[in-house]
Amino acid sequence: MAAPQEITTECLNGHWVLNKNLTSEPDPILKLVRNISAISTIIPKLIIPSCLQQKVSWLLRKAFGLATIYLHISQYQTPASETTEPSTHIDFNQTASAGLAPTEEKRILDWEIRDHQDYFFGEVKAQCEFVHGAVDADEIVRPGFEFQTANANAQIKKFMRGEIEVDGSKSAGFIVEDWSGMADEGPGLWVHSFERNDTSGWTAEQIWGFEMLGDLRYFSRRVVVMTTKGKYLCGRIVFNFVSA
Repeated sequence: MAAPQEITTECLNGHWVLNKNLTSEPDPILKLVRNISAISTIIPKLIIPSCLQQKVSWLLRKAFGLATIYLHISQYQTPASETTEPSTHIDFNQTASAGLAPTEEKRILDWEIRDHQDYFFGEVKAQCEFVHGAVDADEIVRPGFEFQTANANAQIKKFMRGEIEVDGSKSAGFIVEDWSGMADEGPGLWVHSFERNDTSGWTAEQIWGFEMLGDLRYFSRRVVVMTTKGKYLCGRIVFNFVSA
Protein backbone atom coordinates (compact mmCIF):
# COMPACT_ATOMS: atom_id res chain seq x y z
CA MET A 1 0.00 0.00 0.00
CA ALA A 2 0.98 3.65 -0.29
CA ALA A 3 3.07 5.22 2.46
CA PRO A 4 1.07 7.01 5.19
CA GLN A 5 1.86 10.67 5.82
CA GLU A 6 3.59 9.96 9.13
CA ILE A 7 6.22 7.90 7.30
CA THR A 8 8.81 10.38 6.03
CA THR A 9 12.48 10.62 5.16
CA GLU A 10 13.07 11.43 8.83
CA CYS A 11 11.23 8.27 9.91
CA LEU A 12 11.28 5.31 7.52
CA ASN A 13 10.70 2.78 10.31
CA GLY A 14 8.54 -0.15 9.34
CA HIS A 15 8.04 -3.17 7.12
CA TRP A 16 8.10 -2.72 3.35
CA VAL A 17 7.76 -4.90 0.26
CA LEU A 18 9.11 -4.21 -3.21
CA ASN A 19 6.44 -3.00 -5.64
CA LYS A 20 7.37 -4.84 -8.84
CA ASN A 21 4.77 -3.06 -10.94
CA LEU A 22 6.27 0.37 -10.27
CA THR A 23 9.92 -0.69 -9.99
CA SER A 24 12.12 -0.62 -13.09
CA GLU A 25 13.00 -3.98 -14.65
CA PRO A 26 15.84 -5.20 -12.39
CA ASP A 27 17.67 -7.67 -14.64
CA PRO A 28 19.50 -5.16 -16.89
CA ILE A 29 20.87 -3.32 -13.85
CA LEU A 30 21.78 -6.55 -12.07
CA LYS A 31 23.81 -7.59 -15.10
CA LEU A 32 25.97 -4.51 -14.58
CA VAL A 33 26.62 -5.04 -10.88
CA ARG A 34 26.65 -8.82 -10.46
CA ASN A 35 29.87 -9.97 -8.78
CA ILE A 36 30.59 -13.57 -9.81
CA SER A 37 33.32 -13.97 -7.22
CA ALA A 38 30.73 -13.66 -4.45
CA ILE A 39 28.75 -16.74 -5.51
CA SER A 40 30.79 -19.12 -3.35
CA THR A 41 29.35 -17.43 -0.25
CA ILE A 42 25.92 -18.77 -1.15
CA ILE A 43 27.12 -22.37 -0.98
CA PRO A 44 30.19 -22.39 1.29
CA LYS A 45 33.30 -24.19 0.04
CA LEU A 46 31.74 -24.77 -3.37
CA ILE A 47 34.17 -24.34 -6.24
CA ILE A 48 32.34 -23.22 -9.37
CA PRO A 49 34.13 -23.89 -12.69
CA SER A 50 34.58 -20.76 -14.75
CA CYS A 51 32.49 -22.26 -17.55
CA LEU A 52 29.50 -22.43 -15.16
CA GLN A 53 29.89 -19.11 -13.38
CA GLN A 54 27.92 -17.17 -15.99
CA LYS A 55 25.06 -19.70 -15.79
CA VAL A 56 24.95 -19.55 -11.99
CA SER A 57 24.94 -15.76 -12.10
CA TRP A 58 22.02 -15.85 -14.57
CA LEU A 59 20.08 -18.22 -12.33
CA LEU A 60 20.65 -16.01 -9.29
CA ARG A 61 19.51 -12.91 -11.18
CA LYS A 62 16.39 -14.72 -12.33
CA ALA A 63 15.66 -15.89 -8.78
CA PHE A 64 16.01 -12.30 -7.59
CA GLY A 65 13.66 -11.13 -10.32
CA LEU A 66 11.01 -13.70 -9.37
CA ALA A 67 11.33 -13.30 -5.61
CA THR A 68 9.16 -11.19 -3.34
CA ILE A 69 11.52 -8.78 -1.59
CA TYR A 70 10.74 -7.76 2.00
CA LEU A 71 12.52 -4.94 3.79
CA HIS A 72 12.52 -4.00 7.45
CA ILE A 73 13.87 -0.50 8.12
CA SER A 74 15.00 0.76 11.51
CA GLN A 75 15.94 4.45 11.62
CA TYR A 76 17.30 6.04 14.77
CA GLN A 77 19.57 8.73 16.19
CA THR A 78 22.73 8.35 18.22
CA PRO A 79 23.66 11.27 20.50
CA ALA A 80 26.84 13.29 20.28
CA SER A 81 29.83 12.30 22.37
CA GLU A 82 33.11 14.02 23.19
CA THR A 83 34.56 12.86 19.88
CA THR A 84 31.55 12.45 17.57
CA GLU A 85 28.62 14.46 16.27
CA PRO A 86 25.02 13.19 16.61
CA SER A 87 24.18 10.93 13.68
CA THR A 88 21.26 9.24 11.96
CA HIS A 89 21.41 5.48 11.41
CA ILE A 90 19.30 3.48 8.96
CA ASP A 91 19.48 -0.31 9.30
CA PHE A 92 18.08 -2.53 6.56
CA ASN A 93 17.17 -6.19 6.93
CA GLN A 94 16.14 -7.70 3.62
CA THR A 95 14.52 -11.10 3.18
CA ALA A 96 13.12 -12.73 0.08
CA SER A 97 11.22 -15.69 -1.25
CA ALA A 98 12.66 -18.00 -3.96
CA GLY A 99 15.27 -19.35 -1.55
CA LEU A 100 17.46 -16.24 -1.53
CA ALA A 101 19.52 -15.68 1.60
CA PRO A 102 18.74 -12.62 3.77
CA THR A 103 21.02 -9.58 3.75
CA GLU A 104 21.69 -6.83 6.26
CA GLU A 105 23.03 -3.35 5.74
CA LYS A 106 23.71 -0.52 8.16
CA ARG A 107 23.93 3.08 6.96
CA ILE A 108 25.14 6.13 8.89
CA LEU A 109 24.22 9.43 7.28
CA ASP A 110 27.50 11.25 7.82
CA TRP A 111 29.04 10.81 4.34
CA GLU A 112 31.87 8.70 5.72
CA ILE A 113 32.99 5.82 3.47
CA ARG A 114 32.29 2.41 4.99
CA ASP A 115 32.79 -1.13 3.74
CA HIS A 116 29.86 -3.45 3.19
CA GLN A 117 29.74 -6.98 1.81
CA ASP A 118 26.95 -9.35 0.84
CA TYR A 119 26.62 -12.37 -1.42
CA PHE A 120 24.94 -10.52 -4.25
CA PHE A 121 26.84 -7.24 -4.70
CA GLY A 122 30.20 -8.31 -3.29
CA GLU A 123 32.55 -5.91 -1.50
CA VAL A 124 31.18 -2.39 -1.69
CA LYS A 125 32.33 0.96 -0.33
CA ALA A 126 29.28 3.05 0.58
CA GLN A 127 28.55 6.53 1.87
CA CYS A 128 25.26 8.21 2.70
CA GLU A 129 23.95 11.66 3.69
CA PHE A 130 20.84 13.79 4.04
CA VAL A 131 20.44 16.46 1.36
CA HIS A 132 18.06 19.41 1.19
CA GLY A 133 16.12 21.22 -1.50
CA ALA A 134 17.63 23.50 -4.12
CA VAL A 135 15.65 25.73 -6.48
CA ASP A 136 16.32 25.01 -10.16
CA ALA A 137 16.07 27.33 -13.18
CA ASP A 138 12.31 26.77 -13.32
CA GLU A 139 11.99 27.78 -9.66
CA ILE A 140 11.10 24.23 -8.65
CA VAL A 141 12.59 22.74 -5.49
CA ARG A 142 14.50 19.53 -6.20
CA PRO A 143 17.11 17.49 -4.30
CA GLY A 144 20.34 19.47 -4.11
CA PHE A 145 23.46 17.28 -4.06
CA GLU A 146 26.90 16.92 -5.60
CA PHE A 147 26.98 14.15 -8.20
CA GLN A 148 29.53 11.42 -7.53
CA THR A 149 28.88 9.39 -10.69
CA ALA A 150 31.78 9.91 -13.09
CA ASN A 151 30.87 11.67 -16.33
CA ALA A 152 27.17 11.94 -15.45
CA ASN A 153 25.44 13.41 -18.49
CA ALA A 154 22.45 15.77 -18.59
CA GLN A 155 19.92 12.93 -18.83
CA ILE A 156 21.31 11.23 -15.72
CA LYS A 157 21.25 14.48 -13.76
CA LYS A 158 17.69 15.31 -14.79
CA PHE A 159 16.47 11.83 -13.92
CA MET A 160 18.15 11.75 -10.52
CA ARG A 161 16.74 15.16 -9.58
CA GLY A 162 13.26 14.06 -10.62
CA GLU A 163 12.88 16.23 -13.72
CA ILE A 164 12.33 13.32 -16.14
CA GLU A 165 11.39 9.65 -16.19
CA VAL A 166 13.73 6.88 -17.38
CA ASP A 167 12.37 7.26 -20.92
CA GLY A 168 13.04 11.00 -20.95
CA SER A 169 9.43 12.11 -20.54
CA LYS A 170 8.60 14.87 -18.06
CA SER A 171 8.21 13.77 -14.44
CA ALA A 172 6.38 15.25 -11.47
CA GLY A 173 9.48 14.33 -9.48
CA PHE A 174 9.95 14.01 -5.76
CA ILE A 175 7.48 15.41 -3.27
CA VAL A 176 8.91 18.38 -1.37
CA GLU A 177 7.77 17.72 2.18
CA ASP A 178 8.03 19.60 5.45
CA TRP A 179 10.60 18.36 7.93
CA SER A 180 11.88 19.31 11.37
CA GLY A 181 14.85 21.39 10.21
CA MET A 182 13.28 23.26 7.33
CA ALA A 183 13.27 26.60 9.19
CA ASP A 184 17.09 26.55 9.12
CA GLU A 185 17.92 24.34 6.13
CA GLY A 186 14.99 25.00 3.79
CA PRO A 187 12.26 22.78 2.34
CA GLY A 188 12.70 19.19 1.30
CA LEU A 189 14.73 16.33 2.77
CA TRP A 190 16.15 13.36 0.87
CA VAL A 191 18.83 10.70 1.29
CA HIS A 192 21.80 10.69 -1.09
CA SER A 193 23.70 7.41 -1.36
CA PHE A 194 26.81 6.46 -3.32
CA GLU A 195 28.36 3.01 -3.60
CA ARG A 196 31.24 1.61 -5.57
CA ASN A 197 32.63 -1.86 -6.20
CA ASP A 198 36.25 -1.54 -7.28
CA THR A 199 36.58 -5.25 -8.05
CA SER A 200 33.64 -5.45 -10.43
CA GLY A 201 34.05 -1.90 -11.68
CA TRP A 202 30.72 -0.19 -11.06
CA THR A 203 29.18 2.64 -9.06
CA ALA A 204 25.59 3.17 -7.94
CA GLU A 205 24.23 6.57 -6.94
CA GLN A 206 20.77 6.94 -5.39
CA ILE A 207 18.33 9.57 -4.16
CA TRP A 208 15.66 8.34 -1.74
CA GLY A 209 12.41 10.17 -1.18
CA PHE A 210 8.69 10.04 -1.83
CA GLU A 211 6.89 10.35 -5.15
CA MET A 212 3.27 10.46 -6.25
CA LEU A 213 2.81 7.51 -8.60
CA GLY A 214 -0.69 6.89 -9.88
CA ASP A 215 -2.10 9.41 -7.38
CA LEU A 216 -0.57 7.51 -4.45
CA ARG A 217 2.44 8.43 -2.31
CA TYR A 218 5.27 5.87 -2.40
CA PHE A 219 8.78 5.57 -0.97
CA SER A 220 11.06 5.47 -4.00
CA ARG A 221 14.73 5.41 -4.84
CA ARG A 222 16.07 6.78 -8.09
CA VAL A 223 19.33 5.10 -9.06
CA VAL A 224 21.99 5.31 -11.74
CA VAL A 225 24.48 2.48 -12.15
CA MET A 226 27.65 3.25 -14.11
CA THR A 227 30.48 0.90 -15.11
CA THR A 228 34.11 1.89 -15.50
CA LYS A 229 33.60 1.47 -19.26
CA GLY A 230 30.97 4.22 -19.22
CA LYS A 231 27.91 2.02 -19.68
CA TYR A 232 25.04 3.14 -17.47
CA LEU A 233 21.41 2.45 -16.62
CA CYS A 234 18.89 4.51 -14.68
CA GLY A 235 15.96 3.07 -12.76
CA ARG A 236 13.47 3.54 -9.97
CA ILE A 237 12.94 1.23 -6.98
CA VAL A 238 9.53 1.54 -5.31
CA PHE A 239 8.32 0.05 -2.03
CA ASN A 240 4.86 -0.61 -0.64
CA PHE A 241 4.41 0.19 3.04
CA VAL A 242 3.16 -2.87 4.97
CA SER A 243 3.16 -1.96 8.66
CA ALA A 244 5.01 -0.03 11.33
